[in-house]
Amino acid sequence: MKKHDFFTVLGKPFFSIGAQLHNSSGYALGAEKGEKYMQDVQTAFQSVKAVGANTVAVPVCWDVFEQAEGAFNFDYVKRIIDRIRENDLHAVILWFGTWKNGQMEYTPSWVKLDRKRFPRCICKDGTETTVLSPFYEENREQDKKAFCKLMEFIREYDEAVGTVIAVQVENEPGMYAASVRDFSEKGTEAFEGEVPAELIEAAKKDNGSLGRAFKKCGRKESGSYKEVFGRFGAELCIAWATAKYIDDIACAGKQIYDIFMYVNVWTDRNGECGWSLAGLDYPSGGAVSKVLPAWYAACSCLDTIAPDIYELQPELIMRTQESYDVEGFPFYIPESGPTNVNATMMFEAIGKHKAIGYHIFGVESCLDEDGRLLESAKGIQHSFEMLKNAQELLIKYSGTDRVYTLTQRLGQDASRIEIGDWVCRVSYAGAIAEYVGWVAMDYRHNKDLINVNHIPDSLEEETARGLLFRVSDREFYLVGHKVRLYWQKMTLTDGSLPANIMLFQHQAHNMELIRIEEGHFENGEYVVDRLRSGDEGRHGIWAQYDCGVVHFVLGDPS
Repeated sequence: MKKHDFFTVLGKPFFSIGAQLHNSSGYALGAEKGEKYMQDVQTAFQSVKAVGANTVAVPVCWDVFEQAEGAFNFDYVKRIIDRIRENDLHAVILWFGTWKNGQMEYTPSWVKLDRKRFPRCICKDGTETTVLSPFYEENREQDKKAFCKLMEFIREYDEAVGTVIAVQVENEPGMYAASVRDFSEKGTEAFEGEVPAELIEAAKKDNGSLGRAFKKCGRKESGSYKEVFGRFGAELCIAWATAKYIDDIACAGKQIYDIFMYVNVWTDRNGECGWSLAGLDYPSGGAVSKVLPAWYAACSCLDTIAPDIYELQPELIMRTQESYDVEGFPFYIPESGPTNVNATMMFEAIGKHKAIGYHIFGVESCLDEDGRLLESAKGIQHSFEMLKNAQELLIKYSGTDRVYTLTQRLGQDASRIEIGDWVCRVSYAGAIAEYVGWVAMDYRHNKDLINVNHIPDSLEEETARGLLFRVSDREFYLVGHKVRLYWQKMTLTDGSLPANIMLFQHQAHNMELIRIEEGHFENGEYVVDRLRSGDEGRHGIWAQYDCGVVHFVLGDPS
């Protein structure tokens, strides 16, 4: 079965800028009536539009979709899709089936009440958890049956329209309970049985936790999980079962409607924080960094494995992004926080890791009680506006070496990029200190100068960020906020330096520009909204979030 490497709408690539609703908002969007529900629906779409998303991610909950066994509530799903269409948005449907945050909260009551037919994961002392066991076929088959009915409806109702661009198969799966593994009869049977050959092959190639455990235990070609992987075997056992369970459901769903499918991850924070223990710090069996190679080896139908990132430390976020940027699995962030740190780090994900989409979670919480966008969420709104403006460029240049990431760190006033013979100084604080000239933008943005000429010293502040797209040696597109570019060609080979670089004021004035303009894309064509020159052009090529796409052509000083 083919893998999808991008979201699409009616066959055309689509960059998803998304807002996920709170968990129970799917009930409201699918409700036929109810004053409180209708208020929730209004708030949901008001918040999605306030942040500027083009996609809304909405749960479809098994407990409502199949409230009685075999009786499927298609109207519930239809109303969700209809309301998203009415608001001119696209949808990611989140299947809350066997798992939601390492629990079985959204399973129907007839599943919860029949523990014999639908076995739970069990702790060593015999305690039954509130998690369905991935080792029992009946659990998987009932989930699969419901999921396939959902996919049948989405195909029949939406394939010709293309509202739904993806389906999430389960939510942050795994066992969040006081145990690393499932001590049920079949769970123990799997743990004491032979390790699958595919997992051993994956261990041979891995340099991380999987490979180290395999090597430490003597690189055995066969044996039980404990024999082959030692103390790491318990987590690997349930991870393999969970991955196979979910991928099997995805395979069945894709046979019905071949759309982008993924699973999201409650991460282990790269194993860097807390005890980093499965079942305690994150659901055991989920696709955390330690067991990622096992998940990749197990999954043939899921298009990708996507981390939910809520960190507030930029360095930790970057390491998580690197862990999930794996060849053959497109990079996508389905959940993240509406913070200023995230407003900048999404540009790292897109520019450096070729992310195909970026979503925030709990978008209704971005509004105050009067329905206005919170000040703390404006950084996200600014970033989303830049990404919407750059959609055509993101689709065209994604995966090429023509995209450059501009992101400011705390205390950083500038960075530099080498592009061919050019050196580009990216200023995040106006100009350098010794520049005594008037550093202008335009009269629309002069009120912003006090914030632009300021170096953030707190993670709560909005930092500078942007993306630079190279069309040719001298032609570029730019989207950014609080960034200003200065260009110098370094072609001298006799040991001398360009004269104009000796005084920054001269360098800024003498940076020859053939053309600089603000605009937007319509049907793939760039449309000019404003031309810049004179005071607005001689002090570097600057961008704020509301400038649209800045297009410029450099002169050739040689």
